[in-house]
Amino acid sequence: MKKILVATDFSNISKAGIRFAIQFASQTACELIFYSVNTKELSDNIENHYKKTTQDYKLKKFILSIYKTTKKQADKAEFVTENQTHVAKSIIAFAQKHKVDYICINTSGPGIFNQLIGTTASQLITASPIALLIVPYNYRRRPLNHLLYASDLAKIGIELPLVKKFAVLFDADISVYHYSELLDQGNFKNDFNTIASNYQSDRVSFNFKKLNIEFSLLNHLQVDMRKIKPSMIVMFTKQNRDWFERHFASSKTKEFGFDTNTPILVFRK
Repeated sequence: MKKILVATDFSNISKAGIRFAIQFASQTACELIFYSVNTKELSDNIENHYKKTTQDYKLKKFILSIYKTTKKQADKAEFVTENQTHVAKSIIAFAQKHKVDYICINTSGPGIFNQLIGTTASQLITASPIALLIVPYNYRRRPLNHLLYASDLAKIGIELPLVKKFAVLFDADISVYHYSELLDQGNFKNDFNTIASNYQSDRVSFNFKKLNIEFSLLNHLQVDMRKIKPSMIVMFTKQNRDWFERHFASSKTKEFGFDTNTPILVFRK
């Protein structure tokens, strides 16, 4: 059974990640751990215990109120609060200790990736060894049945099986998208078609697109997302700041704009 850690700070924006996790759990057997970090300093053990009990109750009440709006049952849900000084590090430490499969967290507001800088989500993208489910603040629940996997094709033989394993949870189709400046040069198109013939199936399709260097990868993705309306985007990160800046917060992304209500699954390379 899959285990998902769902981080929340009790804000209205964080409800998006919670709604996504509830939808996830409604389509496949998994355990949800709703988790919140209190960064305020507490004075002594007695007060700590009292306040933690109060925090746990507050968290459970908050989550169950959202469950009520979805008309779903919190059958396999756990509610945990911790008093820590660093939110992202605490999330990762808890997830590793409890062998969590995915960490689910929301973005912080409009302009999905432009708003990630300096937030817990950006810190997790560049540090978490565990796959991340990043949910836009404006997400609305809908069935998970189609994944758009953005690939550089360099490690397709390693990455695609991981995407398939995730897709099986929802019996979802996979559309692989690759963007290249070299699409129409030399033998590159033949090379791409060879890769497609080796890996495509009834549930996996390949799409090769010309990359316009005036736009970021995310801007290219947004165009195709509007056409196929995937349930989720899947990406793999090298987990360094350069990768994050290039794809998630580049000047091109900001200049031409990128926003979506589609959740993104980020795997570590």
